[in-house]
Amino acid sequence: MMKQLEVKKVTRETWLEQATQLLNDEVFAGAGLNVPNDVKVSCGFPLGVRAGSKHMAIGVCHPRSHSTGGVNEIFINPNQDDSLRVLDVLAHELIHAIDDCQDGHGSKFRSMALGIGLTGKMTATVAGAELEEKLKEIQVKLGEYPHSEVKMHKKKQSARMLKHVCEDDCGASCYQSAKQSDENPMLCSNCSGWDDYEDEYKEVYMVQA
Repeated sequence: MMKQLEVKKVTRETWLEQATQLLNDEVFAGAGLNVPNDVKVSCGFPLGVRAGSKHMAIGVCHPRSHSTGGVNEIFINPNQDDSLRVLDVLAHELIHAIDDCQDGHGSKFRSMALGIGLTGKMTATVAGAELEEKLKEIQVKLGEYPHSEVKMHKKKQSARMLKHVCEDDCGASCYQSAKQSDENPMLCSNCSGWDDYEDEYKEVYMVQA
């Protein structure tokens, strides 16, 4: 029978750090992949998150160039408190860390994602049946994610134009009001379009900078 890891106090960061190690050893290694050993993982709001947004990121991985410490920084949105879902979101973001966010959700990302058992649209993957079983085993070892959902309340919106940038960091930018962004979010004209490799229309959104 599997036993939970013995720790004196499990914080969210401790849980995520241990989850990263277990995912590397029990999921990524089997696919011939290796997660950077200096990646940092925390619970926090991703760049561009606004209350009530229809396209709220539930996880984000920053490239090393964004950190003065020269490491990949991953943040899991505080609106996520389901242990299994957090694990598969973390797995998605760790793929970005492997190639330092160079490929976005392109063919290299797709190859790695499918290799570890993620399925669905590459910008919003979920764990396939086989991966889900592995995540359940990891969750038993870790215990429940020690976090309760933080619900964001929508504030009154203004007509002020806000700068938005591509969520895949391609360099594109535009200006849009918060109301326009919520009701009719703009797609990045550089990164969105039909993907012949995946045989689907790729939607990459502009998010508030």
